Amino acid sequence: MRNGRLLQLLSNLLSSPRTVFLVALAARLWVLLQLLPNNAWRYFYAYNEPSRIAWALVSGFGYSSPWPNTPLMPTAQQPPLYPLLLAGIFKVAGSYSYLSLWIAVALNAVFSALTAVLILQIGKRTFDASTGVLAAWVWSCWQYEAVVSIRLWESSLSALLLAVGLWLLPKLAVSLRLWLWLVFGVLAGVAALTNTTLLSVFPFFWLWLWIVYLRRGLANDRLLMASLVVCVLVVLPWTIRNYSTFNRLVPIRDNFGLELWLGNHEGVTHTFDSDFPILNPSEYDRLGEIGFMEAKRDVALEFIGRHPVTFLRLSSRRCFQFWSAPEKSVWLAVSLLAWLGMVLALWSKRLDGIPYALVMLIFPAIYYITHVFSTYRHPIEPVIVLLSAYAMASTARAAGNRLLRSPQSPPPGSGGFFDSSMSRGTYRESRGGDWSGSSNHTRRFLKYLSRSWFSCSSMSRAHTTFEESISAELYTHSWS
Repeated sequence: MRNGRLLQLLSNLLSSPRTVFLVALAARLWVLLQLLPNNAWRYFYAYNEPSRIAWALVSGFGYSSPWPNTPLMPTAQQPPLYPLLLAGIFKVAGSYSYLSLWIAVALNAVFSALTAVLILQIGKRTFDASTGVLAAWVWSCWQYEAVVSIRLWESSLSALLLAVGLWLLPKLAVSLRLWLWLVFGVLAGVAALTNTTLLSVFPFFWLWLWIVYLRRGLANDRLLMASLVVCVLVVLPWTIRNYSTFNRLVPIRDNFGLELWLGNHEGVTHTFDSDFPILNPSEYDRLGEIGFMEAKRDVALEFIGRHPVTFLRLSSRRCFQFWSAPEKSVWLAVSLLAWLGMVLALWSKRLDGIPYALVMLIFPAIYYITHVFSTYRHPIEPVIVLLSAYAMASTARAAGNRLLRSPQSPPPGSGGFFDSSMSRGTYRESRGGDWSGSSNHTRRFLKYLSRSWFSCSSMSRAHTTFEESISAELYTHSWS
């Protein structure tokens, strides 16, 4: 009886959103305490484009100057939301101050901890309780995620916004309330102004919602249109600013030519070449921002046209790097598990699994043709962790059903490997069941899987020291 109560208490603790949030926040604050104050400039402020733009804003130069040693002229090199957020912090606590840094990175830690809670909720609702709990605790405790999430960059906010979108989708699939669809439109617009690559995913979310309603014989055209219009209205002021500043249509950013050139030109080194503006700003100073971006785009397109086979080879390399970087880490194994989880989700969840497949397929595509660092993957890492956990939990459940089959085995529909009652177009807030109701063999295997995740993390740390992994993989690329 006592053991049962303890197990129930532990189950409630592990599945508690408050516990997950506090553990995730504590892990990220612990990382910050290892880095600050000694590395405040080296790992955070140095070469950081959003910080530089924020300094220009509070110094009265407007939204300009993403790179040092360049003229103070208007820019659209970064989407506006995160630099504006930093500018607000700089205004209150001082430009490039230690207090401003603590406020900014602590806010990123809060964003990432909130993402852990959403991972728990999404996993329990869309997949099953074991998936949600395992994924949430991996996200909360994995040192790699803790380190990446406190970069002075928009990555943590982007991951949170995408997670909110995925959390809202099942609600939208059964709701005709206008305000909820308008909120989704605002979310899409804010996501686009935070990380422009997220804009590639949201149109497919709207398409998915249209298909869901079409299959049920319902019309949601007006709601979809209202959501789209709100998204456009959120982005429109920034587009107007860019048009009035540069005399051409720049919806959000103007840096695609530079990004394309970084990965596609003669003698490409897979790092930053000497004429990147941070290293040598002379060409940028001479041509101005738009001229510079267009010149780099033309060089890249000419290279691609003359060397299509090389471009395909480089793109294949970038595809592999996106899913495996940083080197000597467990990310290749995690990514393979996520792709397996995506296949299982499409098989067992059918329509419910499509949004996660869309994220996996669409978001990385732009990086395959331009250039890639491991930190570019962070906005979709909640999805990767969720699908990896689903693959592991599903495999464990299937193995448990075979190894531990007994007269007390759970009946069909109680959470088996291909439990159709938990998918096939049903949208219940409680889908996935309660953690305390999971079968005993699932719990046993989940303990094993949890140990496997964290042992993998330990193996990754064995290859490089804590500080080397940060400097080599995370912060030296903060100006990319």
